Amino acid sequence: MKAQLLDFLACPECGARLCLIQPAATPGQDLEIEEGRLECAACRAHYPILRSLPRFVPSEMYAASFGFQWNKFPTLQVDAVMNNDLSHRRFFATTGWPTQLPGQRILEAGCGSGRFTQLAVETGAEVFSFDLSSAVEAAHANNRSASNLHVFQASIYQIPLRKEMFDKIFCMGVIQHCPDPKKAFLSLLPFLRPGGEIVIDVYAKNGFPPPLKYWVRPVTKRMSPESLYRTLAATIPWAFKLKKWIRHLPAVGPKVAALVPIGPLSHVAIGLNYSEDELKQVKILSAFDMLSPRYDLPQRMEDVRQWFDEAGLTKTEVWFGYNGINARGRKPGPPE
Repeated sequence: MKAQLLDFLACPECGARLCLIQPAATPGQDLEIEEGRLECAACRAHYPILRSLPRFVPSEMYAASFGFQWNKFPTLQVDAVMNNDLSHRRFFATTGWPTQLPGQRILEAGCGSGRFTQLAVETGAEVFSFDLSSAVEAAHANNRSASNLHVFQASIYQIPLRKEMFDKIFCMGVIQHCPDPKKAFLSLLPFLRPGGEIVIDVYAKNGFPPPLKYWVRPVTKRMSPESLYRTLAATIPWAFKLKKWIRHLPAVGPKVAALVPIGPLSHVAIGLNYSEDELKQVKILSAFDMLSPRYDLPQRMEDVRQWFDEAGLTKTEVWFGYNGINARGRKPGPPE
């Protein structure tokens, strides 16, 4: 934790100022605090700093599978590591933001392993990123050298920051995995400055029959993350080889291979030049991401639009894009 984060923190219980109790000495602004304790000046609630990260939740609660997932696959969606621009394309197409935002503050709700965190940091803005799960450790490790980044572990329903301090907020790949998606969205708005912009995406609700994953999720979401991972790691490489073999059968091969539900055998068509081993890992990650979350609550476009209307946001845009439904809007009032 960077010492300057203290200037922006607020108790998630009562909203009062947080003080650094351990280490007792007031650190310089450039000091990284690796271990310590924060305490509320009013209600005396206290929160540990562990492995450089303030922790405002006692456990991962409903997001434990994501902590397992992103610490197991910490770099598999990071553009700079995978040598592609998949995250870059999605981030800027969804947000519509310029690539340079010096002097602004950005809040990222649900950072996962930090695939979008890195892109926000590269704009030159001061970035605040949090996640309910221990995925914050992967995000911190992937962006350790960023001087304009603060990472912490917290709930989207109790964000430990001062109100109305952000020019921009984004929440991508998260809201459908919260127990109350609308409440999760609305919980972000108090932190947006007048004139500030919020951007979200959420899975789109499909008709009948539902996608295949919803037929098996009643079983898989009850499995421990470790058990589900072992199952997928054992079966998907085998299914990959089987699909590859079937595809080469005369006449019916491609059609029969398409029935093996692990997606395409190559992603070159969309600019992702994975090796075969990387592609197998991507498929394990994708399957785990679909089957493990406790909550998977897709939304209708009209409901998302209503969220924005009820929040009183202006210049609202809602459209189908990356990851389902994309939406953005502005908080009324001139920027401060």
